[in-house]
Amino acid sequence: MGNRLFTKFCGITNIEDALNAENAGCDAIGFVFVKSSKRFIELSTCKNIIKQLSPALMKVALFANNSESEIRETIDQCSFHVLQFHGSENADFCRQWGKPYWKAVPMADDIDLIKYAEKYPDADGFLVDNFGMKQSGGSGKKFAWNTLPNNLNNKWILAGGLNTNNIQKAQKMSGIKFFDVSSGIEESPGIKSKTKMINFIKKLND
Repeated sequence: MGNRLFTKFCGITNIEDALNAENAGCDAIGFVFVKSSKRFIELSTCKNIIKQLSPALMKVALFANNSESEIRETIDQCSFHVLQFHGSENADFCRQWGKPYWKAVPMADDIDLIKYAEKYPDADGFLVDNFGMKQSGGSGKKFAWNTLPNNLNNKWILAGGLNTNNIQKAQKMSGIKFFDVSSGIEESPGIKSKTKMINFIKKLND
């Protein structure tokens, strides 16, 4: 792998896209359990997909203000490496599941990234995403990457509006080494493009 940069393909909804993502060489894939999302996946479908993927491929479950019962059922039914929270969940809520977790940080004008992250001292990662739909991320729109602090460590993951045309610029301007993409590798909401997935990883690591 060498210095290859970390890539997560999020919003997987079907087995074909999951296998294409794995074959494209991504490091992780994400499943969205937010019912209002265009990329929402039923638990039974997700369970079937995971069974057909390599155990080595990181699987991430994405939640946004889901109930405790919804999260418990999800992680009891499927094997996930990481839980990703995009709502107003506090650190106690995020850590109670006994799994590594990532917390999304909304790139709003009044948000101090470092102070926000300090509220989640045991988080394994922080997603820097555009502020969309009154929650952290999900807008599919980019923000000004040059506004990020230049002292971010390797816990930080860049998301929001990434695609094959801007990923090289995003990496250069942000200095971040971990990337999360969804709409930028799609043919339509929830349907991924095999070509775009391959090209995203290729361009990121050129």
